[in-house]
Amino acid sequence: MRDSGSIFSLRRSFFSALSAAVLAAFASALHAESEGLVKSQPITNNLIPEGGTADQLAAADGFADSGDLDKAISTYRYIAKSAPGSKEAPSAQYRLAKQLNNKGEFESAFKEYQNLLKKYPQTPDFEQSVADQIEIANAFLKGRRVKMLGLRLMPSMEKAEEMYTAILKSAPYSKHAPVTQFNLGLALEKQGKAKEAIAAYQRVLDKYPNSSACASASYQIGYVYQRLGMTGKSQDLSALKEAQNNYQDFLLQYPNSEKVPQAGENMKKMVSRESADTLRIARFYDFNKDYKAASIYYNDVLRRFPQSEESTAAKTRIDELKALYGEDSLRVGQERPETGERLAERRRMQAQIETTALANYDGPPKKQIVGEEAPLPRPQMKGDMRDAQPIPLQEPPAVSPAQKTPLTP
Repeated sequence: MRDSGSIFSLRRSFFSALSAAVLAAFASALHAESEGLVKSQPITNNLIPEGGTADQLAAADGFADSGDLDKAISTYRYIAKSAPGSKEAPSAQYRLAKQLNNKGEFESAFKEYQNLLKKYPQTPDFEQSVADQIEIANAFLKGRRVKMLGLRLMPSMEKAEEMYTAILKSAPYSKHAPVTQFNLGLALEKQGKAKEAIAAYQRVLDKYPNSSACASASYQIGYVYQRLGMTGKSQDLSALKEAQNNYQDFLLQYPNSEKVPQAGENMKKMVSRESADTLRIARFYDFNKDYKAASIYYNDVLRRFPQSEESTAAKTRIDELKALYGEDSLRVGQERPETGERLAERRRMQAQIETTALANYDGPPKKQIVGEEAPLPRPQMKGDMRDAQPIPLQEPPAVSPAQKTPLTP
């Protein structure tokens, strides 16, 4: 039996002889062709049909109809790249994007649609291209995953935002622009960019006031403010207040919108939340024995939410505080209301004090007028430096007096 070393040596010799034979045959063929003994065939591109751009466009359409998308895409791309000034180029560019979209190459299709809008804005396929782009962006908005290295890895709201922004830049006056602007707001809202989303919705109202998208944009502004207030991230009740104001504007301007019932339910939820938050603030001051501040918020609940459950709790606690500490202790402002008699006495004493400043005053000292316990009046200071007026650098000119009638002797 032959050993493995011998077998390996025989195989190596066989492959070496075979390689030498192939190389010899190839060299012989080259020599024969160089001597003119063998005629070579001309090099042709089997992927691109022959003929002019019209013939190539027709051939590409045939490939698309037969389901050969790869050949159709290659031919459409060749026409768009090699003959951009031909009359067939806009159609080839549009059909290229269309077939890429049909094949599932959505990001590539979007880019080719963008090329069409930029290069051929007069194309009759302009509006349809915008609509196709919106559908692609909407799919990313709904969760389509971004493709990387041939694999769809993760959904991207950023990709949807990028696409809507590109559409608005290329076609700001398209009939689909209001919907695109609204969807941009949705993409921003889903990313948690509340401020930017509100601005995007407001732009629908400002730039496209006659669009059917305005009702949805107006509602959505109130909804974003509502979410800010209801999630507890807001440090005060201002977000809920803005939501209420915007919902009220929405109900007044779009009373026939299908979102009217939902807006009403949302406002009820906010009223309930706001009354609960106000009562919670009142109880915080109550717990810290600041009964005046607590009384302010308890009364605010009674005034603004009279039909709520919190109103009943607020009234019960106010009655308890009045019984414990008296009504005067809960009053905001002066400790005791100033009667007319007290006010007249105070003014009389003030007049006597001012009289003591005269040089020829010969009466009792100021101390006896004011009394030991009554504090001296404090000078009235300006509360804001902006209220102070600059001192003029020179006296204003005197007004010339009117001509006087001579005195009769």
